[in-house]
Amino acid sequence: MAPTPNPRLLYAKIPSEELPVAGEHLVFDPKPTIDLDVELKSGQFLTKTLLLSPEPYMRERLRDQSIISYSTPMVLGQPLVGFGLVVVVRSEKEGVKAGDYMFGFTPWEHYTVQPYVDARVDYTGYPAYTFDMDLLVLQPVPDPQGAFPWTAYVTALGCPALTAFIGVEKLSGAKKGETIYVSAGASGVGSIVIQLCKIKGLKVIASAGSDSKVEFLRSIGADVAFNYKTTPVAKALKEHGPLDLYFDNVCGEQLEAAIDNMNMNGRVLCCGAISEYNIPREERYGVKNLSLVFKRRISFQGFIVADSPEMNARFFAEIPPLVAQGKIKTEAHEFKGLENGAAAFLSMFDGSATARPVLVVDPQYGS
Repeated sequence: MAPTPNPRLLYAKIPSEELPVAGEHLVFDPKPTIDLDVELKSGQFLTKTLLLSPEPYMRERLRDQSIISYSTPMVLGQPLVGFGLVVVVRSEKEGVKAGDYMFGFTPWEHYTVQPYVDARVDYTGYPAYTFDMDLLVLQPVPDPQGAFPWTAYVTALGCPALTAFIGVEKLSGAKKGETIYVSAGASGVGSIVIQLCKIKGLKVIASAGSDSKVEFLRSIGADVAFNYKTTPVAKALKEHGPLDLYFDNVCGEQLEAAIDNMNMNGRVLCCGAISEYNIPREERYGVKNLSLVFKRRISFQGFIVADSPEMNARFFAEIPPLVAQGKIKTEAHEFKGLENGAAAFLSMFDGSATARPVLVVDPQYGS
């Protein structure tokens, strides 16, 4: 068979502590090709990429491999790697057949011989608290048969939603009548946290960075929704708190405001720190009220989705029916084509996405 184009989005240069630049740090490469009849070894299978999920944690992985963090870095000169929906083209792996749909970690390219090799990090020498991201292997998922759109696999049923589910159902101790504040409420994680907490009977305060996103927060049930760029977080929380719970996706000034307005024995779930991802360490906001942690007996729990694999089965048993029934809703800002992959990635940080960004690689699987 003649070679088939296999474009990809490369991690071309380390962006240091600043926002990556399209065409410099993230480079679309249309030149690679692949023979779709390539010989597959036992255990290998060939996949076609359908949808990709840009997520904030990926920014932290764009770093020098000598820098230790909670996750392994990506490999310079190779495609970005992250969660995506793929379909199997050919297979030499037992239990995997052509036509199967799978979701998990995959390179940002049109076709991949799985399990991918060149973009895989050597885990040797990393400390125990650093999670080997390449362990997030592809898993089979069912054809929804029209019950919900394919994009749900990278929104309401994707990694951000699973993260939200673990936080709320396993770690939060959320109870009816309590009050929670959710920062980055329109994000993939935040929007699911809001809806799960409303199902449980909590009062939900949430913020986002634009008026249109605030309207979305209201549409999914937030009792109080505000634009943090025009309404100070401290003012909103003082007016509508106090808080029993804070689901923190941001860190920095918003964390400080939440601590100021926390009840005795309040809980903080630390899920992300998006306010710090593209700022040099010396310029990051320093939280000034940590003495309140012991004075009010506030507990902090940091977590990542990979900590709780035992929650996967429960998530996929409980959430798809809620999505099909319209009880869990999401909005997606679709970017079409891998050539727009850098724009999709950067939209999480520059505010250009109107909703949760989704990169549609195969147009048949977009809306």
